[in-house]
Amino acid sequence: MNEQVRECCAGWYDGKCRLTDDVHGWGCRLMTCLPDAMPKTEHDRKALFHRVYTFAQENGILGCPHYREEVIDKVIDDPSQLREIVAVKHPSRTDLLSEKSNGICN
Repeated sequence: MNEQVRECCAGWYDGKCRLTDDVHGWGCRLMTCLPDAMPKTEHDRKALFHRVYTFAQENGILGCPHYREEVIDKVIDDPSQLREIVAVKHPSRTDLLSEKSNGICN
């Protein structure tokens, strides 16, 4: 588990971790892999899944004991949740780990 994930997990509480206060996102505030547009085809959906899963793997998020990787599938299958993520401005990792983000991780 990398240091950012370890720090996030240390501050985890209440079973919540959101991309922003208003958007659940991929189920972890460190999952900043934000699509620019909604996938239009099955191929686009598979490519998005691969991109998000690879991001989680490369950044140690899959090693977080609170993270549930099936959230990726659920979000990709739910157009309303996916639209919320597409609409989010791309936050920096520093912003996501700031005190403003409540120190929550899932």
